[in-house]
Amino acid sequence: MSAAADRSTDSAPENASREGAQPSAREASAPAPSAGSEPLFREHLLPGPGMWIVAVAVGFALGLILVPLNLIVAIVVGVVAIAVLLVLVVLYSPVLEVSGGEFRLGRARIQVGLLGEPEVLRDEEWKRAIGQDFEPLAHHCVRDWTRSGLRVEVLDEEDPTTSWVASTRRPEDLALALRTAQQQARTAAR
Repeated sequence: MSAAADRSTDSAPENASREGAQPSAREASAPAPSAGSEPLFREHLLPGPGMWIVAVAVGFALGLILVPLNLIVAIVVGVVAIAVLLVLVVLYSPVLEVSGGEFRLGRARIQVGLLGEPEVLRDEEWKRAIGQDFEPLAHHCVRDWTRSGLRVEVLDEEDPTTSWVASTRRPEDLALALRTAQQQARTAAR
């Protein structure tokens, strides 16, 4: 999936605007990541403790509602609800990965050769990037439980997406991985 296909905020893993569409010539000719290659960077953006507590509390409340009907059913429903909610929290947490010459944010992917220099954003810069300096044409994968992120410009003139903006707890590591992958792509192209 190209960056243009998923310009919206990545709020759920099922968020795809071009499912079933034929890939463009550029996407079809892009090298596929090698199956055995180790990612240069991988981060699963799991939420902070607050979200886990909320998931457990909601599951507990669902079980508590059924206590007047049957205690055993209430306990079973509560335990199952907690388990399902915890699994959903993990499934809806995006993965950031740099491997095989691609940068992946959730389900969206782009070749690293189509990206500019990564810009690490922390504290006030990060707040400004996702607040008053918000780019409506950028692809955003933003989670409010992170305090840092990365912005990287999209150099592809055919792609209406101006940049990718991603929450990450390790922005320096992600920027280094992107630079390394870009250097590897340039070396392989020679």
